[in-house]
Amino acid sequence: RCAVALDAWMFPLENALYPEVPRPVLFINTEKFQTPESVAKMKRLSSRNSQTKIITVLGSVHQSQTDFTFLTGKLLSRVFGARGTLDPYKGLDITSRAALAFKKNVAGGGARWPGAREGAR
Repeated sequence: RCAVALDAWMFPLENALYPEVPRPVLFINTEKFQTPESVAKMKRLSSRNSQTKIITVLGSVHQSQTDFTFLTGKLLSRVFGARGTLDPYKGLDITSRAALAFKKNVAGGGARWPGAREGAR
């Protein structure tokens, strides 16, 4: 019924694909990974369905949406850019709440999860 794309790399997708995605998609982006071209492709896809949403978690990096940020220490993570300025626990909480709220909203008639809101950071 819907999809959640975590920091999606849109470059490899062919333009012909966009009409083939009629379902709502939630794009949860990190601040340091996305390019203007990739976001433009997301916007093009979002024009196909009014329920499609694009959010960016400020202070996050690509690895913020995985447990990788917890596997290395703070110093190593900073050196290799595996951790953003946002606390990794808060970043994963935002990502999880946004994905669950979107899924619940699309599949469950508009109900929202407590603490989740569009544009939250």
